[in-house]
Amino acid sequence: MRALLIIAAALLATPAAAQVAYPPSDTAGLAARVDQAAAKADTAAARAAAACMPGATLPPMETVGGSAGSGDTCRLANSVQPRISRTVSGTTVTGGTGAVSWPAMPSVPKLTVTPYVASTAAQAPMCFPVSGSVTTTGATIKCFTSQSVTVSILGAVVAPITTAAAGVTFDVLALPAS
Repeated sequence: MRALLIIAAALLATPAAAQVAYPPSDTAGLAARVDQAAAKADTAAARAAAACMPGATLPPMETVGGSAGSGDTCRLANSVQPRISRTVSGTTVTGGTGAVSWPAMPSVPKLTVTPYVASTAAQAPMCFPVSGSVTTTGATIKCFTSQSVTVSILGAVVAPITTAAAGVTFDVLALPAS
């Protein structure tokens, strides 16, 4: 019996019997792979839950103040929202007037048209929309220049005398009134 115990003890003490399965030494990498797989699953679930169908209509016109909106349609990546503002350039002709046009704007109760002139002159031309000429598709602009007169006591003075300015290049910004 003693011999059997010695043989059993020898068999149990062999290297094959003493092997124990340990976890891999790269537990951080394993955890990262598990986290990555979970993140991919979460992302896929979130995309499926948030998916909305692209709208088949033009995006709405921008508005002063904006609005949150409602509905469950999405904008396509290449869609373009219509603008409410228009910018154009023009040049005055004889008589100081210049007509400009722009793509039709939506019907608005009042349109503000502001001409700008880039000039380095001492008395830069002043431009204004001609009364009654502003529409949703264009306007007529009239530009004036001030004249300098010399008064012997004061020297050169800008007088309120203005003349129509031909050949003036101007830019116009048109916006619906807010």
